[in-house]
Amino acid sequence: MFCMEIKNELESIGKVLNSGHREEQLWFDLDTTTPLTKENYISLEKKFEAKKKFVKVINAGSALDKESGKEVQRIWLVAFDNKKDLDKWTVDYSERMTRDHRFIGEQCDWFHIQEDIVGQGLPLFHPKGMIIKNKLIELMREVNGKLGCEEVGTPHIAKATLWKMSGHYKHYRDKMFIWEQEGEEWGIKAMNCPLHIQIYRFKPRSYKDLPIRYAEFAMDYRKEQSGELHGISRTWAFTQDDHHFIVTPEQIQEEVIKIIKASQKVYALFGFEYKIKLATKPDNAMGSQEFWDKAEKGLKEALKEVKVEYEIEEGDGSFYGPKIDVYVKDNMARWWQLTTIQTDFFMPENFKMSYVDTEGKHQRPVMVHFAVLGSLERFMSVIIESSKGRLPLWLSPEQLRVLPINDDQKEYAQNLVNDLRASGIRAAIDSEGTLNKRIRNAELNKVALIAVVGKREVENETVSVRTHKGIQMNIQKTKTGIKGKTIDYPKQDFKEKLLLADMERSEF
Repeated sequence: MFCMEIKNELESIGKVLNSGHREEQLWFDLDTTTPLTKENYISLEKKFEAKKKFVKVINAGSALDKESGKEVQRIWLVAFDNKKDLDKWTVDYSERMTRDHRFIGEQCDWFHIQEDIVGQGLPLFHPKGMIIKNKLIELMREVNGKLGCEEVGTPHIAKATLWKMSGHYKHYRDKMFIWEQEGEEWGIKAMNCPLHIQIYRFKPRSYKDLPIRYAEFAMDYRKEQSGELHGISRTWAFTQDDHHFIVTPEQIQEEVIKIIKASQKVYALFGFEYKIKLATKPDNAMGSQEFWDKAEKGLKEALKEVKVEYEIEEGDGSFYGPKIDVYVKDNMARWWQLTTIQTDFFMPENFKMSYVDTEGKHQRPVMVHFAVLGSLERFMSVIIESSKGRLPLWLSPEQLRVLPINDDQKEYAQNLVNDLRASGIRAAIDSEGTLNKRIRNAELNKVALIAVVGKREVENETVSVRTHKGIQMNIQKTKTGIKGKTIDYPKQDFKEKLLLADMERSEF
């Protein structure tokens, strides 16, 4: 790579203060507040082409210098030693940009990662992105309710003593953020199970209390290698739909079966094909062989009961127990590991967890760890890339955008938006600029439905609605019902149809 040559050429525009890369893309911070122009891009590219080296500028814009804090111009580009590689990259990049969740997230104002002054692997979720995230949490709260879960909350940090007792300090420390304060070690949580255990241990438990089912939408932190980080699919900070069921040994199979069936319903909602793998005892396992044999047997029996095929992944379990890993396939035929279900005899033993049985004796419970969506951020990246950002109506941050053709229809359009918002529909109005530009902006923003209002629509109380699939519908107040390709609704029926599709998580 000829980074130094690129830097020297850029010095003619402004002093290069900093540089770096993200995957194949290079970036340079220039000490200038003057925005770079298309002429700057072309000039740079032609200079290298004359040297039989090939540079393509991807983007440029203002940024903050991490040392001085002053505004600079950041330029992003790629560089290749031959034109063939550049042409191939350009074709691949164009297709990737139609699906890349990082590009779509920034284009739609859903989220971004501020590597220079916040840090890599630390996504910032914008209001619209939080709608997606919260809708997934809302979905999982419904699933949790049917499973009988109780939601808990735990802090983001704990003393290293806790992580030493759980085994994470010894077996997972390289992925944890550990520091010393006032002579004592602390750690930001990479897992929630040791904290949920403390809630269980707060008071004596009886066999009558079990199963106890804890759930938490918890922000966890894992120190992945910088080369492994990728958008919001692999991060340092992420949110889990984390669960810990504390059960008697006899209850393992029944509870795991319920979890698998609940997970299957979630996959069906998103149209995901899935496969299952059973990961067995790893080399760094803790606990006795007897514990591991019991745990693996319980998972195998549950899988047999729900009649699903599975593969064995030898030695790929967690250090404290075997696990069921569920992989889903997206529309690009890529497999993603989402759901994990683990049985754990070790931590209950290590933390001296107990319950009183029917004979009044103290017994050791078993923990079932699982997450259905896994990392909510990773799940978001999967559904964004699988759908090219065209999220289903119920999940879309903006479900309807109303576009009046001119100011004469603005009041009617605003009243429609206000009525729908009052009913819980995420609707907005856009009346600035040409109609074609507003339609294009709505499409780029991945708005689920676009409604156009003109003079005729106001007079007839009609709205022309465009869906993700380009389907045009006329929504109007008539008594004639369906006429050919035009679907006629009274305005109230349109609202009810929207609300029903949102509530049932179905297509409009």
